[in-house]
Parts: sequence; C-alpha cells; structure tokens
Amino acid sequence: MNKSKGYFYYLLWLLGALVLVYYGNRFVAIMEQNPERLLKISYGMLGNMLYGLVLGAYASLLGGLPNRRKFYRPLFFFIFIPSLILMLYPVLSLYLNMPYYSLYKDVAAQEGHFYFSVLCGLSLMKSLFGSR
Repeated sequence: MNKSKGYFYYLLWLLGALVLVYYGNRFVAIMEQNPERLLKISYGMLGNMLYGLVLGAYASLLGGLPNRRKFYRPLFFFIFIPSLILMLYPVLSLYLNMPYYSLYKDVAAQEGHFYFSVLCGLSLMKSLFGSR
C-alpha cells in the first residue's frame, strides 16, 4: 500500500468517525428521551449498548479493512465473552438474581456499560476478522 492510499484511508476513517459520533449521540439522546421500556429494559440503556457496539466495531476498522481469517479463540473467549457478560449484566439483573450487582454498579457507575459495549464490539471484530 503506498502512502497516499494510507493517508486517504485514515482521512476517510476520521470523517466516518465524526459522522458516527454525531449521529450516534443523537440516537442515544432520542432513546433516552423515550420513557418506554422494552421487556423491562429502558430505551436509554439499549441505545447506549447499541451505540457502544457499533462504535467498537468501527474502531476496529482503524487498523484497516477486515478480511476473513482463522477464528482467533483466545481473544474471543477471554475478552469478548467476559465483556459481553459485563455489558449485559444490568439486563440480566432485571430477570435473574445476579451476584455482586452492587459491586458492578460501583465499577460501572459512570457509563461503564457503554465502555463494556465498545470493548465487546471491538473484540468481536478483531477475533473474527484480520486487517489488511
């Protein structure tokens, strides 16, 4: 890959990130304004989780466009699965009696589930696809 293609890709990625952040924040704001719930889960929490997953998947594109490769098990099992559980922990606590929920609330007090969602999306993309 010559240098001009690299610069163009990163400039295009940055413009895409700006658009994603702008519309993602609007999406989350709209979801948080809606007082309704879907199966006991507030729309604000769902919006944060979906936005985090998409943002994490998009951040994985920073290394290049994905191409299919062998499934990377350690990243999938030791990063993706725990981050998925931590992302879904507040949802699971609505239906099940989850242990250590108060500890989770202390750890994830300030938008922690959003960062778990970003980590979940990023690790999923990196464990399934390699970069060019």
